[in-house]
Amino acid sequence: MKYLTKFVFSVYNQLSGGKIEKNYLVIKAHHEFEKEIDVKDVEAYLQSHNIKGTLAEQPLMTKKDISRKIEKVNASAIHSYAYTGGSYGEPFKIPYSKNRALIKTASFKYFNEAAGYQIGDAFMLIAAKQKPKWWQFLRNEHRLVPTNLTAAKVAEAVKHLVDQRLTVVIGFPSVIFELASYIKQNQIPHFIKSVIFTSEPIEVVKKQYIKDALKCEVIDRYSNEEVGLIAQQKTFGSAYYTNRYNVVVELLDDQLQPVKEGEVGKVVVTDLAADLVPIVRYDTGDLAVAHEYRNGQLYAISSISGRIAEQLFATNGAPVAGLALGPLIHMPFSTSGYFPQYQFAQIAKTMYQLRIRKTTSEIPAAVLEQITKNLKNVLGDNANIEHLFVDDIKPQPSGKRPIYKNEMQ
Repeated sequence: MKYLTKFVFSVYNQLSGGKIEKNYLVIKAHHEFEKEIDVKDVEAYLQSHNIKGTLAEQPLMTKKDISRKIEKVNASAIHSYAYTGGSYGEPFKIPYSKNRALIKTASFKYFNEAAGYQIGDAFMLIAAKQKPKWWQFLRNEHRLVPTNLTAAKVAEAVKHLVDQRLTVVIGFPSVIFELASYIKQNQIPHFIKSVIFTSEPIEVVKKQYIKDALKCEVIDRYSNEEVGLIAQQKTFGSAYYTNRYNVVVELLDDQLQPVKEGEVGKVVVTDLAADLVPIVRYDTGDLAVAHEYRNGQLYAISSISGRIAEQLFATNGAPVAGLALGPLIHMPFSTSGYFPQYQFAQIAKTMYQLRIRKTTSEIPAAVLEQITKNLKNVLGDNANIEHLFVDDIKPQPSGKRPIYKNEMQ
């Protein structure tokens, strides 16, 4: 199968006139020689779409702005579509030209290799939707759609991983955590050499647990369907280095000014390869912490802190960052030897739910009491915190299982 997948990719590259490989080599050089995005390329991109002024002078774009521009695209120029999951609103599709699609393929080829996956490797992809069997066959892909993540489904997925000798796992970290927990608890030999996280933030303690359980390389990636890959770690636990080939990444405060290193800002991206629909200063809806700037350009992000739509509030209405709540919950768990999947949701001004996926071991009341005490110290003494033990944490339409969720009406 490995050689068939390599052959199929080679044919696809030839049919593109060798453009995938050419783009791949340029993308690889950009990152290995640590090049910055040329300001002239940004200026040329704006001019090509008749956008006046500098990038910093442009207003932020939303999904609605993109949708309005999509309506004006010449249908004959569309090669394919990228579909967003719609976890926080209506899903929509982004039209790709053939050139844009080839750049995306080349980009993911480079970043996949940097994370430990080579074309032809047998891999499990954890995603929100199924693909045809022939598609999976040609890619040597084994797809897991975790709509119902019961203990039986986890056991079945692990058995498939082992029986098919899969070496790479790519996808939602919340699901990979369940697979890793099952493998560790049952001491199951496996062939996994690399894990690549996508789509969801995950706490440091759980990343470490997965690495220790599987004893393989673990890399976290930050991407979306609108622009593709935005940033990726080079090694386990490192900063997320931005895609400096075609994606300008900014972290902005409420006044649309760049935040300083160590500060949280909204993630705003400009895709210089987006030709059919210009994507200029697109507000992703995500929050992240700036790690490093070079000559005014954001070079690396220290952490992805979640979605703006997941913002929680104390009982007095003050916003509380998920990063601040995380240790209050997972530290009592981990120090007592428990690593359950959980979700913390705000359902009313003073009402919260800590949803804990059931495990074979019963969590002591003292641990839950400590978590409640920790949370009340931040959220307020009048916070009503309910503990719910569930068979599964319901995923979003996109397949994601956010750690923090705002469900206030």
